Amino acid sequence: MTDGTHPHHDHQAPPAATWLGYGGLVPFFLPAIGLWQPALAEFQELLFAVQFAYAAIILSFLGAVHWGRALAGDPSSAQPTGRLVWSVTPALFGWVLLIVPIVLPDPRLISFGFALTFTVAYIVDLRAVRAGHFPAWYGTLRKRLTTGVLASFILSLTAGTMLIGG
Repeated sequence: MTDGTHPHHDHQAPPAATWLGYGGLVPFFLPAIGLWQPALAEFQELLFAVQFAYAAIILSFLGAVHWGRALAGDPSSAQPTGRLVWSVTPALFGWVLLIVPIVLPDPRLISFGFALTFTVAYIVDLRAVRAGHFPAWYGTLRKRLTTGVLASFILSLTAGTMLIGG
């Protein structure tokens, strides 16, 4: 923040947040790209598992952002219970999605579940930004990163559909 304004009005993300955020997309795209490689077809299950495991970790991180904000004594929220409940929700959904293959081994269903969960997490974050709980740059960065995450799942879903046989 270079202009001395309140951090919630700052529209420029710190460079470290930008680089770390975009760097965090790499583990989403590497398995997705790998799924398109015929030479890696025998590793399809592993590639999906790698992407899903990372997705669950990132969902935990997205929830933890809200936990941290609640613990920081967010002055715009008199009662942090709702924020604390939400803060554990993405991790729980990620955990459930990691267990789903035991019962329903179709990676398309799990990819869709992760994509849906990331979309809901983005909507919650966008509402939090609009309510002043997070700086404006966080909403902009989250939009771009969520778009990247969803693109990686689309890439995986389409590759998986072709490899699974539609």
